[in-house]
Amino acid sequence: MLPKITTAIAVFGFLSLQGQAQLNVQSGATFFMQAGAQVTVQGDVQNAGTLNNDGSLRVQGSYTNTGTYTGVGSTGALEMYGTGNATLAPGAATNIIQNLIINKATATDVVTLTASTTVNTAFTLTQGVLTTNPTVTPAVALVSPATTPYTFAAGKEVVGSIRRTGWSNGATRVFNQPNMLVTTNAGTAPTDLTVTMIPNGDPTQGEREVKRKYTFATTGGTGYTANVRYPYAASELNTNTEPGLVPWTLVSAEWNARTNAITRDAGNDWVNITTIPAAELTQEWKLADQNYAMNVTAYLRGNWNNATTLMRNTLNTGNRIPLAQPYNAAPFNYAGTEAVGSIPNANVVDWVLVELRKPASGLPADAVIGTLIGRKAGFLLTNGTVVDLDGVTPLSLPINKQGTGNFIVVRHRNHVSAMSFAKASNATGDFTNNFSSLANVYQKPAVSLPVALLPGNATLYGLWQGDTNGNGAVTAADISLINTVFIGPAAGNTNVYNVRDINMDRNVTSADISLSNSAFLGAVNGSSSKIAIGALQSAPERKPVISHVPDEGNEIE
Repeated sequence: MLPKITTAIAVFGFLSLQGQAQLNVQSGATFFMQAGAQVTVQGDVQNAGTLNNDGSLRVQGSYTNTGTYTGVGSTGALEMYGTGNATLAPGAATNIIQNLIINKATATDVVTLTASTTVNTAFTLTQGVLTTNPTVTPAVALVSPATTPYTFAAGKEVVGSIRRTGWSNGATRVFNQPNMLVTTNAGTAPTDLTVTMIPNGDPTQGEREVKRKYTFATTGGTGYTANVRYPYAASELNTNTEPGLVPWTLVSAEWNARTNAITRDAGNDWVNITTIPAAELTQEWKLADQNYAMNVTAYLRGNWNNATTLMRNTLNTGNRIPLAQPYNAAPFNYAGTEAVGSIPNANVVDWVLVELRKPASGLPADAVIGTLIGRKAGFLLTNGTVVDLDGVTPLSLPINKQGTGNFIVVRHRNHVSAMSFAKASNATGDFTNNFSSLANVYQKPAVSLPVALLPGNATLYGLWQGDTNGNGAVTAADISLINTVFIGPAAGNTNVYNVRDINMDRNVTSADISLSNSAFLGAVNGSSSKIAIGALQSAPERKPVISHVPDEGNEIE
């Protein structure tokens, strides 16, 4: 059996002492280790006296200090080694450990700090886990000057809080692992900066997230910005994809994506962001994929073919669909760069624009264009499915906020837009709405239906046809635009991609006037009769179709 050493008197000059079961320094005693000496204790160390360490104290069990831990220079090292979990209780804040080494036998052996521990000269994590137990003792931290080097073996990291003191601008500092980095610039630097990182942690709220939590705390400082590198593990990704990862910050109980000045390294599992304002830095942060799958179904009434219960793909078969999204001009003013080398699917009908709006009130009436949190153009297939540029997968929409009260809007260049009821974002990263069901489409009070029954169909609805000028309503002005072209040169009406081509057969004809009039009259019985050019003057009282999407068609209501 290994001996247990209890010192009740002053002990000087230990050069080497190996294989002790326990070391107990009683109150009033001094245990002195000279430079170059090594003491290995295979059990616990308890110090109630003075432990003067200029050598190396290796502890396999727990280390508890209620006395004084000191040394003459900066060479003294405390090494937590061997098998099994252990605790490290440093005692008073004045008990500074010059060199702390965590070198346990296996990756699952855990050393837990029970109080904040100051390490001045160097910290090394070779094997095992060091934790400050942040969910139980959130005030505990590993504390070091900003310039103290931290060394980690591959794949090793500290769980919990690390505080760097004597902070200054312009230098990149390492925290919980080699890729948990922070730099501050400009303004007045804080005097210290704390990072709390919890691997396999659970960020606030049940949203889409990488299972790792980050918080930051500072003392002092104003007007500075921060560059932060956020590490993660592949096992924490959940439904997130690495190319879509961005940092998110929790502000007023709402997650907000930071999408500018982002760099990613999927090989080394980190995301970097620059120029975070000081006020934002001290919020809770996480990583998450900003790209949400939009499982959207919608039909265009003007293009419906009831015989096949599909929309026609005539624009596609005639090579009239542009290769770049067509919504970059008024009234859509969408600056997206979506483009393809060729139309990717024979069943593509046309481009559509999908938006996600999130008003602060959560009310549909407030979901105006200024509440956009994401928009993207995609392809509409003959069966009503909206797909991404590959022509197959659901539209992947980058968004910049998470939470409840989201409204999906689907827009088309010559049909009236429609909006869903409120949707909550979720942990799986998708939104779903089938606009062919009237129950899934938001309707303003005291206004006619937001979508129309498809001709010859008793259950399916489609977007109202005929909004030629894109003002959110079908009025005489839209029909006049078709009339103007229809009576013009034939060359301008044939084999075209034109907003006046309401039925999307590549030609502007009386059939397009008829379709627009059917919406304008509210006559949704699927009539295909042609209306003469001069019929406007003799038409009965009109009931214009108006968009139910907020801030569209307001001048008509």
